[in-house]
Amino acid sequence: MEEFTVVEQGKGVVVDENDGVPEDENEGVPEEEELNNFDHWDQIFRNLDQKDGEQDCLIEKSILLEWIDTLNFQDSVTLETKHGVTRAQLKTLVEKSDKDRNGFIDRLEFEGLIEKHSHELEDIQRSYLLTYLRVAAYAEEYRWWPPPVFILVVSVLQIILFVYTFQFQGDQVFHLLKLQPSKRYEVWRWVSYSLLHGNITHIVLNIILQLMVGLPLEMTNHFWRISLVYFSGVLGGSLMFSVSNPEAGLVGASAGVTGIVTAHLASIILNWKEDSLILRQRMRKREATSPTFGKIVRIARILVVLAILGIDVANMMQQDKDDRTGYSAHFGGGLFGLLVGIVILRNRKVQHWETWAKTCCLGLAVLGLSSLIIWNIVAPDGYYPASAYSDSTN
Repeated sequence: MEEFTVVEQGKGVVVDENDGVPEDENEGVPEEEELNNFDHWDQIFRNLDQKDGEQDCLIEKSILLEWIDTLNFQDSVTLETKHGVTRAQLKTLVEKSDKDRNGFIDRLEFEGLIEKHSHELEDIQRSYLLTYLRVAAYAEEYRWWPPPVFILVVSVLQIILFVYTFQFQGDQVFHLLKLQPSKRYEVWRWVSYSLLHGNITHIVLNIILQLMVGLPLEMTNHFWRISLVYFSGVLGGSLMFSVSNPEAGLVGASAGVTGIVTAHLASIILNWKEDSLILRQRMRKREATSPTFGKIVRIARILVVLAILGIDVANMMQQDKDDRTGYSAHFGGGLFGLLVGIVILRNRKVQHWETWAKTCCLGLAVLGLSSLIIWNIVAPDGYYPASAYSDSTN
C-alpha cells in the first residue's frame, strides 16, 4: 500500500492512497479546506494523474505546465491577479520537480513541488500556484470518446418516427404515442409523446436545440445522468401540461430540451469554482486533454441558457389564441430538469451547502411529481373531457 507524505512547517501528514476515494470519478470529495492544509494533496495528485490521460501514478510534465499556465494567463487577462507567476517561473519549478528528467512527475516529485520548490516563490505567488493545482485537479472534462450516445439515439429515433408518421401514414403510431387527456392511464404516453412532433419546423428546432445543449452536457456526465434529467423534464412537463390544459393533447420534445437547458444552470451552480478550467479530449490522442479558458466557457453557457429561456418567456407573454405551443410543459420540464439536475449531475467537489441543496431539491422534485401524479388520478369527474380536445406542441 503506497502512501503520500507531505511535511509542512515540521508537521507530517500521511494519507493512505485508498482512503476517501469515491468510486464515481472522485465525487463526494470533502469540502474545501485551508490552502495550506495538505490532507488532500494525495487526492489532488490522483486527480491530476487521471486527467493527463492515463492513470499510472505519473503526471505528464508538459501537460501539467500547460494546465497551470492556462489558468495563470486567464487570471492575468481578467485582471484577477496582480502578482501572478510568470511562465518562466512555472517552467523552472516544474523542471526542478522532475528529478529523473523523464518528462513525468511522480508522487515523490509532486511532493517536492508542493513542499519544497513552491516555497521559492513569494507567498502570494505560491498561493496562486497551489490554487491552480487544486482547480486543475477538479476541472471539467469534455470527452468526445466514448461518444454521447443518449442524445444521439433519442434524436435519431425522433427523426425516424417523424418521417414514418408523416410520410408513410403512420397515424396509428402517432395516436398510440401522443399524450391524450382521455387516455392518461396509458402510462407510456407521459413519456412517449416526446418522440413525436407536429411539423417540420417543430422537429428541426427541437433537434437543433437538443443537440446544442444536450451533447456538451452528456460529454461531461455519464449517459445515465443526462437520461434521468431529460426524462424527468419530459415527465414533469407532461404532468404540468395535463393539469393546466386538461382539454388538450401534447406532442414534442421541448419539455425534455428545456430540462437539459436548466440542467446546465444546475451544473454551473454545483461546479462554479471548478469550472475555471475546461479540459478537452484531444482528437488525435484520445487519452490526452487540452486546456481551455473555463471562465469564458462558463459565461458562454450562461448566455446561451438565458437566451433560450428568455426567448421562450417572451413568446409565452406574446401568445395569441392561435398559438398551440404548450408553454406549461416547457415550465414543468425546466423546473424538474433543474431540480433533478442538481441532484443527479456530477458535482466534482462537494461542499457542505451543496449537500443540503441536493437534499432540498430531491425533496421538492419528489413532492412536485407526486402531487401532479395524484391530481391526475383523483381529478374530479369532468375535469378531463372524454373526447373533445386539440393537440398542442411543445
